Amino acid sequence: MTLLHHPEDSAPDAVEHVRELLGEFDTATLVTRALDGRLHGRPMAIASVENDGTLWFVTDRTSEKTAEVDADASALVTLQSSRRFLSANGAIALVENRDKVQELWKETYKLWFDDENDPDIVLLKFSPSDVEYWDTSGTRGIKYAFRTARAFLSGEPAKKEEDPDVHGKVVATASSSR
Repeated sequence: MTLLHHPEDSAPDAVEHVRELLGEFDTATLVTRALDGRLHGRPMAIASVENDGTLWFVTDRTSEKTAEVDADASALVTLQSSRRFLSANGAIALVENRDKVQELWKETYKLWFDDENDPDIVLLKFSPSDVEYWDTSGTRGIKYAFRTARAFLSGEPAKKEEDPDVHGKVVATASSSR
């Protein structure tokens, strides 16, 4: 099992910030490698986010993306709002698990499936290997705006001040416990 942790040069708060950010998004762009080699991205509803950063999606087993995932498990997931951005590299897998489908089922999925017992439902499990984020929301954004305005007015380049609330990167490590 992979658990998000901070690299040696990053703050431990970055891991918690990534977990917080992941929980705030309900959609993501899932990018896989198409069968012809090009990158193929599409918006996906996030079914669930686990504490270790694992993302779950519900999809149709006959979709193009399932063939792409079968051929190449490498994937990229991006999440974006007006002031928050997250990009995660990792592996994606098709999961056949009716109990997990029942657990993740939302009534809005009836737009695509008859019900949670629809035989065409398959799960996608995305396990991140690294996650990078940028967050200039709330007071973080105000601090960032003042820093950049000061740099602009002084004619000096903005100093890259590392603030794990605004920008950071976390990586996954193998672990046998949560």
